[in-house]
Amino acid sequence: SVPSHLQSGAEWCSGSIDMADKDIFFVFLFLVFTKLSLGAGKECCSSVLLDSDLAVHKIQGDRLGFYTQFGYYGARPFYRQQGGDFYIFYLEDVQHWIECKNFYGAGEQFSKLVNEMDGYCLDDHNNWSFYNGSDLMYSELLTSNCSKIEDVCCQEISISSANSEVKTGNQSFYLYPDLLKETLGIYKSIGVNNGRYVYQHENQKSFLEYGARHYWFVTLGIGKYSGRGLNSGGSVCPEHIEKEWQISDKNEDGEGVWKEDPELKITCVKKTNDVTPKPSTTKEPVAQSYVQIEPARQASYSSVAAVLGCILMLLLSMMIGMFARRFHRAWGRGAHGKQLLFETLDIE
Repeated sequence: SVPSHLQSGAEWCSGSIDMADKDIFFVFLFLVFTKLSLGAGKECCSSVLLDSDLAVHKIQGDRLGFYTQFGYYGARPFYRQQGGDFYIFYLEDVQHWIECKNFYGAGEQFSKLVNEMDGYCLDDHNNWSFYNGSDLMYSELLTSNCSKIEDVCCQEISISSANSEVKTGNQSFYLYPDLLKETLGIYKSIGVNNGRYVYQHENQKSFLEYGARHYWFVTLGIGKYSGRGLNSGGSVCPEHIEKEWQISDKNEDGEGVWKEDPELKITCVKKTNDVTPKPSTTKEPVAQSYVQIEPARQASYSSVAAVLGCILMLLLSMMIGMFARRFHRAWGRGAHGKQLLFETLDIE
């Protein structure tokens, strides 16, 4: 027969082995739930606006504009510019968000815009820098936020100028010849390109679009690099631009030049949110707008986060209790110093 003191010791050793397996399991669960809590229960914006001031627009304007979620990369959502060539994604190697042209997952050596933060969502925090030609420069005005293009920019605009009837020289020539006058009037959005709306004149002869050279152009065809009106692009919405509009003209030698017109203005005629819905004659429920349903969605995310928080607190309490019991047993056996630490952490 086995002496009672040896038998109890054997049972303790067997119990310590079982307890070690349980400890590993609890630690694993704790790490898993901690990782999931970073993103679980939190839904990021499906559409974001990357925008800045005139200085950034003139250098990196083609990378700004509206982006939509395109999938997941680096355990986070990643985005593609609407109608454009640029992607924004989280790069795990450097633990921050970057922008890249034509593809995602490349190193930051291809990036011109960097958001140095490791939040789960792109709009969690703005710490953006842009490449100014030689170095990355921080800009507090370079931001990403949850926005949809139809909620920010006008879908119908008007281009006008008080100079359209002004004569020049000997009063025999108009500042706006007939062909240039045809570009004035009402434009309606027909799609999205380079992260911005593309507009077509109601006469269907001219277009307003943002081109790859960081300019807003009034052209006779989408994608053309020549036109009759130009702005160096200080906003993602043309109606927000107040200065620096130029019109096509000719110099004394008959060569084409750009001439500033401080009176040229673009105004908003109609936005999506300005449309008043007709009264419904049916008993079917009327869908609410995107902005109105947002608080309800946020409430559901908060409830899930609260549940995960309670689970984490429970696991943490169990781990603290487990290590406290080990510490008590080791201290009772006379362990001190490093030996006390090793036995508490079950390190041989």
